[in-house]
Amino acid sequence: MVAVDFEQIAEALAAGSSLTAPQLRALARSRDLIGLGMLAADVRAERHGSRGTFVRVEHLDVGDASGAAVPDVPAEAGEVRLRGTPSSLPAAVAAVRAARMATTAPVSGWALDDLVGWGPPLGDTLVALREAGLEAVATARLDRLDGEHLRAVASAGLAVQTVTLGTPVDDDTLVVQLEQLRAWQAETPVVRACAPLPVETSAEQPSTGYDDMRHVAVARLVLDNVEHIQAHWTRMGAKLSQACLLFGANDIDAVPARDDMPHGPRRSILEEVRRNLLAASLDVIERDGRFGVKGAA
Repeated sequence: MVAVDFEQIAEALAAGSSLTAPQLRALARSRDLIGLGMLAADVRAERHGSRGTFVRVEHLDVGDASGAAVPDVPAEAGEVRLRGTPSSLPAAVAAVRAARMATTAPVSGWALDDLVGWGPPLGDTLVALREAGLEAVATARLDRLDGEHLRAVASAGLAVQTVTLGTPVDDDTLVVQLEQLRAWQAETPVVRACAPLPVETSAEQPSTGYDDMRHVAVARLVLDNVEHIQAHWTRMGAKLSQACLLFGANDIDAVPARDDMPHGPRRSILEEVRRNLLAASLDVIERDGRFGVKGAA
């Protein structure tokens, strides 16, 4: 077990000091989950106070939005996200335009590494999508990201909504990847949030809730220039999302904009999200895709 002077680190953070690389690695290896969680929660409170945010997202497959028909987007959506593989860049542009006509909510789309593989130079692709009405690239995997990609996003006048981890990594590799993201963000501040749990899982070595919470807390401590640490509602579910809120996350992403409420309004998705935020002692604030309060002028 790695010995960590949590009191000393808490004092350094309270004084506004950045943690050193050895301190971060010691924290990432620590098995004191309570101490680590308290540090991350303090950093979150310093940045966001008691604000806990969530966004309702409407996903549109490219095939649903790329034709002449304007898709049906519910008014509850705070963000519209496009996904799928378009047949061409003009088809993607048409999809963005159709989505833009259907809603006043911000429109984001696709994963950055997917855009790289579309054929045209990444910069040209991003500019064309932005001119059609795209406001942000939806996601980027940290294990497939580089500084050139982020500079292309910045040059196009776009943002990256969320950077995620790609595959499970050990403690030291996690810190290395997060430090690289922090360095890129210092140079090109286009990343709005980080969801620090991997999108891929290993059947041979499944992650545990214990390790997941340590990684959320470490991400909050390392990424002092990334504003938001997220839980992904659709991918994680209610219990894991709530646990993330207790270990430094401040935002719940990808809450479905549509809910048939088969179990009644008291067990609706929206009410469950609100209960999770309240259980983490956070004020419930619904946001939009620009990370502003939904419906605010």
